Amino acid sequence: MNCRLPEIVEVVARFVARTRGVDESTVEPTTQLLQEGLVDSFGLVELIVELESHLGTTLAEGTLLPEDFETPQVLFERLQQL
Repeated sequence: MNCRLPEIVEVVARFVARTRGVDESTVEPTTQLLQEGLVDSFGLVELIVELESHLGTTLAEGTLLPEDFETPQVLFERLQQL
């Protein structure tokens, strides 16, 4: 998938800021999204929708797994495989 790491970090940071009230600048490529409670199982679906909107594509159900959201870097690497 054609995207860049800074784009993914930005989408994730905006999502986390909106849903968790965390400052966008605290989200970095290595931020532990699940471990730090910045994204939960319900948020995964919403974040996928935001990623699809940003990337202008639709991801098939099951394409992204919870472990793909460990960090923005891991998510970016997974998206590059698609």
